Amino acid sequence: MAIHARVSGRVLGRAKPVGLDVPDSGLVALVRLSNGDIRKALNILSSTHMASQKITEEAVYLCTGNPLPKDIEQISYWLLNESFAESFKLSERKTRKGLALINIVREVTMFVFKIKMPSDVRVQLINDLADIEYRLSFGCNDKLQLGSLIDIFTKARSALVAVVK
Repeated sequence: MAIHARVSGRVLGRAKPVGLDVPDSGLVALVRLSNGDIRKALNILSSTHMASQKITEEAVYLCTGNPLPKDIEQISYWLLNESFAESFKLSERKTRKGLALINIVREVTMFVFKIKMPSDVRVQLINDLADIEYRLSFGCNDKLQLGSLIDIFTKARSALVAVVK
């Protein structure tokens, strides 16, 4: 957490003298997306400032092209609750919002850690998500990997239902 405090301090130290409004939500988004890298945080701050005078969470996510946390929650809900065909409509939303599947997979992976589920189901889900991310890094077809993403969540849902019974 000390790294995050230093990054936050440095960002605020650069933002305040030039009159930038950086609410807490925007600062948290900057620190999170920079992964503790001060240079990256300052680059994101600069880029976001070009698009918006107020450095909000939404502005930071939109500027970097990362999916908003509310989008990830919605996507995760679809993956865990909707049919395969309905979940495949994620492709349309991804295209409309200009999101990359790799970013969705990374953010959904982080979201899986927040969801309460049995550890064996979580471990399998995380391993499968890592496999998808690996394949995407080699340029595998997005539609195939989206199908794979939906499939692993369908399997996880079945495993969760089996645990409840």
